[in-house]
Parts: sequence; C-alpha cells; structure tokens
Amino acid sequence: MRKPLIIAGVIMGLLMGATTGCQTLKNAFCSPTAQEVADAASFVANADSILNFLNTLAPSAEVTAAIAAIKIAETVFEQIKAGICVSADQEQAAQTAIKASQVMAMKLGYKP
Repeated sequence: MRKPLIIAGVIMGLLMGATTGCQTLKNAFCSPTAQEVADAASFVANADSILNFLNTLAPSAEVTAAIAAIKIAETVFEQIKAGICVSADQEQAAQTAIKASQVMAMKLGYKP
C-alpha cells in the first residue's frame, strides 16, 4: 500500500512544481487570457505564412525540419486559441521554433 502512495506523492510533487501558462497546479484548469489567445492567433498566422513559403521550396533536411517544427508549434498555439492552458515551457518552445523557422526562411527568400 505504501508504494502507490509514494508514487502518487511524487507525481503530485512534480505537478505542483511544474509551471504552467496559468502558473500553478491550482490554476491548471484555467483559461488563457484574451491577450494570450490573441498572441496565439498571431503566432498561428505567422506560422501559416512561413509554412506556405516553405512548401514552395525543394525539400531538404533543413526545410523539412522547419516544417515539422512549425506544425508542432502550431498545435501548441491552436490549443491556446481553443482556451486550454499550456505550460510556459511549451509556449516558449513553440515561439522559439516559429521565430527560428522564420529566420531560416528569410535566408531562403521569405519576406514577411
């Protein structure tokens, strides 16, 4: 009986220590703010624009990786747009992926 309690305690500790877009476990069932939703919509629009450009290029490892990263990032922002909080780490990683992909696309001729 002690083993399940220890496992549950470890899981709760990890959850309580995790930072979410809503900041703490007690706010895990929150809704993103209007500003977060607007920001997410902006990132999705930017990502779509970059994807449209990248899809016109000949496939290469760099282009394929950027497309994959953008698609994953878009799912994070679509989740926020749908009113579901994500972790701060997920949101930051998604922003970084889109920004890095935009820089790479600009080197290949993309004009935002």
